[in-house]
Amino acid sequence: MGEGGKRIGIVGYGYIGKYVYEQITSRPELGLEVAFVYNRSSEKTAALPAGIFLEKLEDFASSGAELIVELAHPDITLKHGMAFLQKTDYMPLSLTALADAQVEKRLIDTAGQHGTRLYIPHGAVVGTDALEEGRGIWEEVRMVMKKPPRTLDFSASPQWRFEEIRQETVLYQGPTRGICPLFPRNVNSHAAVALGGIGFDRTQSVLIADPALEVSVIEIQMRGQGVEVKVQRSNPMKGVSGVFTLVSTLASICRAKCQRGGMQLC
Repeated sequence: MGEGGKRIGIVGYGYIGKYVYEQITSRPELGLEVAFVYNRSSEKTAALPAGIFLEKLEDFASSGAELIVELAHPDITLKHGMAFLQKTDYMPLSLTALADAQVEKRLIDTAGQHGTRLYIPHGAVVGTDALEEGRGIWEEVRMVMKKPPRTLDFSASPQWRFEEIRQETVLYQGPTRGICPLFPRNVNSHAAVALGGIGFDRTQSVLIADPALEVSVIEIQMRGQGVEVKVQRSNPMKGVSGVFTLVSTLASICRAKCQRGGMQLC
C-alpha cells in the first residue's frame, strides 16, 4: 500500500458497505486496504476471506484500522464512537446521531484529546463547498427532500404508515435537529448540511413523501448578505439509500487522507 494510504474498518455490510468493500479490494489505485468488516449478522459476510470478518466490534483495535467507517445505523456512533476516536479516525455515515448536541461535543472533544479525526461525509449532497465556504455569511439554509413513501423508514414515526400516503404529504418542517430522531435512517444528508453549514438549530428541513416519485429529490437553498445559492439533485433509490450515495461515500473515504485534527467535512 502506497504512502498516505489507509487501512479501513467497515462497519455494516449492506448495500453501501458491500460496495465500499468491493471497490477497495478491486481497485489498488485507491491506495486503501480493508482492515476488517463487521456486520451484525454474520450470514452476509460468510464469503469474505478468513481474518477479515470481525466478530466483536469491541475488538476493533486489534485490526490496525486507520479509519473506521460506519455504514450501518446511528446506534453504532452512540455505542462505539468515542471508543473508536480514542484509537483511530472515524467517519459515521449515519450523521443523524450527531443531532444530539452532547454526542457531537463528546466526539469532537475525544478526537481533540487523542489527536484523531472525526470525518463528516457530505452524504451525496451537492454544493457542500459553497455551504462550508459561506458559513460565515449564510442567514438562511433550507433543505427540502422529497422521497417515495416506500423508501422511508417510519419505525421512529409510527404516526405515519407509508401505504396510507396516497398524495404528496409534508412529514416534517422545522429545524434540522428535530427531524433527525424522527427519520434517523433517511435524513443523513440533512445532518450533513447542518454540520457543514450553520448548525442543526438554524438549518431548516422539510421532508415530503410523494407516492408519484421513483427518485429522491433534494433542494438546498442558501441565502445571506445578498448572496443566494440553490442546488438540486435527483437520485434513484435502492432501499432507504440513493444510488449516488455509493460513489459519494467512496469518494469521502478516499478524501479522508489529510492531517487536520478535530472534525472535518469530506
